[in-house]
Amino acid sequence: MKKNLLMAFIVLLHAATVFAQSRTVTGRVTSADEPDGIPGVNVLVKGTSIGTATDLDGRYSIAVNSPSDVLVFSFVGYLNQEVRVDNQSMINITLQSDTKNLSEIVVVGYGEQDRKTLTSSISSISGNTAENLPIISPDQLIQGRAAGVVASSESGEPGGGMNIRIRGTTSITGSSDPLYVIDGVPIVTSNIAATTFGQPANPLADLNPGDIESLEILKDASATAIYGARAANGVVLITTKRGKKGKPTVNVSMYGGISKPWKSPNDLRVDGPTFERLQNESAANNWIDRYGSLTALDGQGRPYTPRFANPDQAIDTNWFDEIFQTGGVRNLDASIAGGDDKIKYFLSGNNFSQEGLVKPASFDRNSARLNLDFMVSPRLKIGTSSTYSVSTRNRSLNGNAIEGGLSTAFFYPSNYPIYNQDGSYYRPFWENPVAVANETDYLMKTTRFIASVYADWEITDGLVFKSTWSIDNNLVEEDRYFNTFLAAGNAIKGSAQDFVTTSNNWINENVLTYQFTKGSSDFNILLGNTLQENSFNRTQAFGQGFPSNSFKEIASAAVKNASSTSSAWGIASFFTRVNYGYKGKYLLTANMRADASSRFGADNRWGYFPSIAGAWRMIEEDFMKDLNTISDLKFRASYGITGNQGGIGDFQALGLWGGMRGGLNLGGIGQPGGAASYVDAPGITPNQLANPNLKWETTAQLNIGFDLGLWSDRLTMTFDYYNKQTKDLLLDVPVPKTLGYSILTQNFGEMENKGFELGINGTIVDKKDLTWTASFNVSRNNNLVKKLAFPFTTFTRDYVRVEEGYPMNSFYVHVEKGVDPQTGNIIWDTMGDETFNPNIHRQIYGSAIPRYVGGFTNNINYKNFDLMVFFQFSEGNEILNYGRFFFEHGGERTTGYSAQQLGRWQQPGDITDIPRMASINYSADLRPSRHVEDGSYLRLKNISLGYSIPNSLTSRIGASRARIYVAAQNLLTFTNYTGLDPEVSTSPSNLVSGVDIAVMPQPRTITAGVNLTF
Repeated sequence: MKKNLLMAFIVLLHAATVFAQSRTVTGRVTSADEPDGIPGVNVLVKGTSIGTATDLDGRYSIAVNSPSDVLVFSFVGYLNQEVRVDNQSMINITLQSDTKNLSEIVVVGYGEQDRKTLTSSISSISGNTAENLPIISPDQLIQGRAAGVVASSESGEPGGGMNIRIRGTTSITGSSDPLYVIDGVPIVTSNIAATTFGQPANPLADLNPGDIESLEILKDASATAIYGARAANGVVLITTKRGKKGKPTVNVSMYGGISKPWKSPNDLRVDGPTFERLQNESAANNWIDRYGSLTALDGQGRPYTPRFANPDQAIDTNWFDEIFQTGGVRNLDASIAGGDDKIKYFLSGNNFSQEGLVKPASFDRNSARLNLDFMVSPRLKIGTSSTYSVSTRNRSLNGNAIEGGLSTAFFYPSNYPIYNQDGSYYRPFWENPVAVANETDYLMKTTRFIASVYADWEITDGLVFKSTWSIDNNLVEEDRYFNTFLAAGNAIKGSAQDFVTTSNNWINENVLTYQFTKGSSDFNILLGNTLQENSFNRTQAFGQGFPSNSFKEIASAAVKNASSTSSAWGIASFFTRVNYGYKGKYLLTANMRADASSRFGADNRWGYFPSIAGAWRMIEEDFMKDLNTISDLKFRASYGITGNQGGIGDFQALGLWGGMRGGLNLGGIGQPGGAASYVDAPGITPNQLANPNLKWETTAQLNIGFDLGLWSDRLTMTFDYYNKQTKDLLLDVPVPKTLGYSILTQNFGEMENKGFELGINGTIVDKKDLTWTASFNVSRNNNLVKKLAFPFTTFTRDYVRVEEGYPMNSFYVHVEKGVDPQTGNIIWDTMGDETFNPNIHRQIYGSAIPRYVGGFTNNINYKNFDLMVFFQFSEGNEILNYGRFFFEHGGERTTGYSAQQLGRWQQPGDITDIPRMASINYSADLRPSRHVEDGSYLRLKNISLGYSIPNSLTSRIGASRARIYVAAQNLLTFTNYTGLDPEVSTSPSNLVSGVDIAVMPQPRTITAGVNLTF
């Protein structure tokens, strides 16, 4: 009996031991690019035949026999990973990309290409960059992240514009903005609003950055020539997210935060008592200059009397505190994506809201996107990409508006009250800044629909035909009311303006591609054509004299009038591209595009834009095989010609007559005149001379570069040198007045841009629990106006000059050598003459174009924590602090001062660049060079810290991934610029850049958010 019990115990013990050793391990396999799971990953118990594969969510389950078993995870394009089981029952794995063997697919014009076989210069930016950044529009993703691209915000106004220059400014009076193509649709990016209100609205702000999969920036002629007539300024290809095979994946992202100026405007403020003391000091100095001493009498026997008797008793109004606010920002993104063998879908919705720093500015956007791909048959696929957005801007009068809220806050001295005794706004001259903030009533609503449908037919193996129809419809409605509390509305009992503007753009593109291999040669041949038409229409109505401020519709106005205008242009294009590769190491690309535009003269309607590029993948040569240090090496060279039609209006080549019934609607884009009338009788008058020879601006570009990879591409480098020569600039050139006209738009002028770009990417640390990757880019561009009919000045008081032999955006000033320490007067550069003459001694002094621009990004992951730090910099650019011309007036005005005036010369021995308070130093004829300041800066543009919550916790709410984070934008700025912000431009025009007059500064924004995946 005891023997039987003993044997039974031994059997049970053995069974328990076997059960304890043989158990199931589960987990999930992800990667940085596939955070929601990688399907099809092989999971194998090392040394055995036991294995499985991950499901559509990247999950797996496998039986193991021993804690010493090792699991091997493998998948194409990723490095194998081995993990010892030990006592773990759940093992989650993050695979690392095998950069040496993984092909990086890059979106190019009308297709995709392996980056290794690229012969052109293209920068790529992942849409994931926008995941935790409080950015409004896609163009903000470019800033500081792509070599050769200067991207700066024109102001801190919500929904405001970005200034993007790819390898420099290529036009003088025309557009230098790149062409934006979203999912193959070239979109309209010109601002079509009727009023800029100081700063133009940004059309790209209508698009949700959260929908973006990637951005590709095409820079050299080999990459851009396929877009021909509109590619001289570079091309930005935006690809949105699409569905993938697998069960539905739901992503929800949300954040909220607050914004304040990164630099307080109070740093530039002069209080009321100080203002009065400065005015008294100026009056005293001017008295001494005129009469010899303060005790002397004037010509009428009167003694000196200070302007203000008791400065210490002056009131002190802080105008900035009255008009600035802490702005709120919030964002909610939700999407669902998935699909099967037949259909794939991506559906998203977005709600974004941001308040500006200066009242009452705000921006709200609601948008939705639907991307569908449907396999009708194994060789036929159809689909659509569409987005619909409604954006509302509550606009504030700022920017270059002399009566804007921020500029008047500087103009109004601090010793002025806000209100009169009767409660009305105190208004001695321009509009009261508090009235501007509180009473501005200007709403701008933009409704935009961008959509395309396509059919992709694989006729036979390698031969594919794709046809696409696209539209970009933009409706802008502007309602502006001047109530009786504002000076503009008080005298006329209120006034109102309504504008309704539409821009309708349709495009049809047909592309035939044939890809095949013959022996060691690979061919990809593309043929295509494009038809595009854009129409513009505007209706405007005005009214004045309203019963009260409760009535704002023009129907209630006592006096009403209205007008309308319209315009249109079209392009027809044919293009081809041939890609050839021999053994994967000798590569050749040739492009040709022909464009015909309705904007040009009958004799030069067609433009032809060829390019050719070659590359040598030296790494594929046999003599490179044993060099383990070098993992990639490719040399590239390209040359080509691209065009620009953005420099003229729609009918600039035609002879125009004003008031043509049934003909041209005057007042539209590109039309210089209106109807002619005499004693209320309709008539016509010639207002533009025809020029049938008018043709495209063209840019020829040479590019030489190389791509280098070291240590299995752990460190990669890209370098490019470029030389862009633009000719046939579209400019207004004087003509003999005997023709009846003073100017004629002609092709006259040449410009040069040349420079280099360097991009470095590296993995600094790559361990199991810690990874650190970094990227750095720097570029330099030299701009030069080479040929011009005559030099000319622009901007108020002729502060900006365009002249042969100098770069664009050059400042034209009187150069100061300093301030005499004994007298406090300015020492002027007289250019070799004995005496200074302000009418003669003006010189070009600096340019707004920076010498170097770039960015530095760090991404650090430690276990479940992630940290991103991004610096952006600009060096060598000058800023015209035009506000100093007004607010550093030395007592020659009764308006307020900025704090720079406090650094003035006051007594012998003072060393400063700001002269003493006296008329001799602050004449209205002077344009002092001290107002041109160094605009260089280094900015901590973005920083974020996130934490991914363990799956054991997220699974309780049904989420496969949950991440929380905090982020900051414009957290730190290092600069010598004395204004509110070095990242500034009063105007988006090529002619006026880097000018600052009370432009709304960039906000410092702090946000917290969460990303969820279900």
